[in-house]
Amino acid sequence: MQSVETVLALVVVATVVAVSARRLRLPAPSLLVAAGVAVGLLPFVPRISIDPQVVSLVVLPPLLYAAGEDLSWRELRRVWRPVTVLAFGLVLASAAAVGVVAAAVTGLPASMAFVLGAILASTDPVAVTALGRRLPLPARVHTLLQGESLFNDATSLVLFRVAVAGAAAGGALSWQRAAGQFVLLAGGGAAIGAAVAACVAVIRRRTEDPVLETVIALLTPYVAYVAAEAVHVSGVTAVVVASVILGGLSASLTNPGIRLQLHAVYGTVVFLLESVVFAVIGLTLPGFVADVATRPAVLLWQVVAIAGTMLAVRFLWVAPLAAFLSQAPAGAWPGVLPSSCRGPAPAACCPWPPRCRCRCSPMPAPACPAASWSSR
Repeated sequence: MQSVETVLALVVVATVVAVSARRLRLPAPSLLVAAGVAVGLLPFVPRISIDPQVVSLVVLPPLLYAAGEDLSWRELRRVWRPVTVLAFGLVLASAAAVGVVAAAVTGLPASMAFVLGAILASTDPVAVTALGRRLPLPARVHTLLQGESLFNDATSLVLFRVAVAGAAAGGALSWQRAAGQFVLLAGGGAAIGAAVAACVAVIRRRTEDPVLETVIALLTPYVAYVAAEAVHVSGVTAVVVASVILGGLSASLTNPGIRLQLHAVYGTVVFLLESVVFAVIGLTLPGFVADVATRPAVLLWQVVAIAGTMLAVRFLWVAPLAAFLSQAPAGAWPGVLPSSCRGPAPAACCPWPPRCRCRCSPMPAPACPAASWSSR
């Protein structure tokens, strides 16, 4: 009963904060995290912890599905090359750089440091989508940002699984085997996602009932995720692929009235899930900081070093790419902008306090500086 009351309280707080954010013209996720931190500092508020499996199974699939369905196939085809470079190359470079720096400044083993790098390498598609709607961006740039954030989310979570396997093996996992496992997880997830999308498309073409259409749309991301995880491939990749395919076919699957209804329902679901997750992130931060308060100066140095590394890698990766693309014929490439927003996706990777004082793995380890969860 207490858990139900906590969730209801979070929804109420999230609604109030969202209304305030619109009036103040501030990013709602950042304001939600700040409100969560303020509430978490109150002495009578109990400490909250959430199993990462709950985030992976309950929260992440519909958020990714909603972001994927918003992508335009036509615009995505025009920007697929920079999206690929950013969603795969930048994620791998960021994970490797953070792993090296984390191993140097935190004393983590190299395998555990790479796990931390895999967690921090992605951006949050929900936060990027919300930010893109507020800015007067060209359609191509908006698609580039949204596509990059969505696909690098899948890349980093697949990379996380490979990194955890390597850490569990004591760092004995060879690069060849790790690359093969990465391809298997990502390729298998993409195949499952395409198969689920094909089945759902056949069913929805034969369904005219708005209620059934809504139920099918709500169940689709969970079916794709569970089916992929059942055969030990990437559930996140399956959800992303299914959402992009079905989003491109939406005009031929349902009539405009049902599409408007589905958009409204998914908007409500995304708001509730995203708001609760960002609020919980804020609520858990005071407890996490208290766990490592014995070394505040060291923790601050570690946070600054790793955050600086993330920003430097993104700038060093994107600036030459943007300069190179600017040499292309006019209209061939859109502008390339770096996005760096933390969100619900990393919560699916790592345990929440107080289960572990290190958020990069479920195994005991020295305190690590993965303390920045809010949109940057």
